[in-house]
Amino acid sequence: MTAAAPGESLGTASRVHRTPELRPLDPAVHTDIVWELARARDLAALGHEETTHRWIAGRLTAPGVDPARDARLCLGSGGEVTGAAWAGRTSGVAGWVVELVLGPRATAADGRGLLDFAVARCREGLGGPDGSERASLSCFTSEGEHTTRAALRDHGFGSPRGYDRMSVALDGTPVPVPAVPGAVVRPLREEADLRAFHRAKNQAYAAEEAGKEEDSFDAWSRWYRSDPGVAPEQCALLELDGDVVGFVNVTDRMLESRGVAYVRQLGIDPSVRGRGLGAVLLGWALDEARRRGRTGMVLTVDRENVRARALYRRLGWRVESRWDDVRRTVTLPRGGHD
Repeated sequence: MTAAAPGESLGTASRVHRTPELRPLDPAVHTDIVWELARARDLAALGHEETTHRWIAGRLTAPGVDPARDARLCLGSGGEVTGAAWAGRTSGVAGWVVELVLGPRATAADGRGLLDFAVARCREGLGGPDGSERASLSCFTSEGEHTTRAALRDHGFGSPRGYDRMSVALDGTPVPVPAVPGAVVRPLREEADLRAFHRAKNQAYAAEEAGKEEDSFDAWSRWYRSDPGVAPEQCALLELDGDVVGFVNVTDRMLESRGVAYVRQLGIDPSVRGRGLGAVLLGWALDEARRRGRTGMVLTVDRENVRARALYRRLGWRVESRWDDVRRTVTLPRGGHD
């Protein structure tokens, strides 16, 4: 782990009934610490490592994130770092998102302290130029993160939307995918392809995906290019009779930890669904991952998306863990309460 910066002390006096102590998070100093917390969390909650150092470093320096303002560490009674959190906005996602990483020595009180900070940051963003007096604050957590989930419940997060993380090994014989006349998959090669990708993403997602909203190309492009594990050569457009009707965004966010390719996004225009195009697009992604020597492929799918889940199962995918996106509403204080 990276040591504290010169002159910085992370120690606190031990006390029985303590208020969680928060300190600023400096990516140049603390990224290793946060990564070690995330690795320990993954092992305890999932049974395997999943989060990479690259992912943590990228998330802490994402567009629009100012760690001095948006991120905090939580200290245990002995001065050790027990958790971390950072809050902000993500292109294409409505409301605010908080990333909460609690290590094995963290308590629910530590989690609540970090969530206090996240809610305060969200509230500071209200009442600005657009005059908004309320916003949604969401957190994505696996079912095995018991301390995190207890802290979220205590803090009023609810209305969970369930997701399945599914995976498939790439060491066997591929399941045949029927061809669709007029359908062509082509990798991204130039700026015009990125713009077509962004338009297809908004068309496929914004109207139906929970918590999603349309975004501008410039805002999306900054996030896409800075996404930890971004791999444009593994992304592609799907054309049907010359028109772009689908896209797949495959990243290397789990390559260092699991040796797999990760499908971050896959979408088909609603007007042409039910014709086998999703299988064509996913089949291309699986073949490309095999060609690059990946041992498997992983994705996360909304549990309510029955059609997509059925497709993945047909192609050999299996559920390996379950996740929830939980949220609460943050409002401008009236009379001292939100």
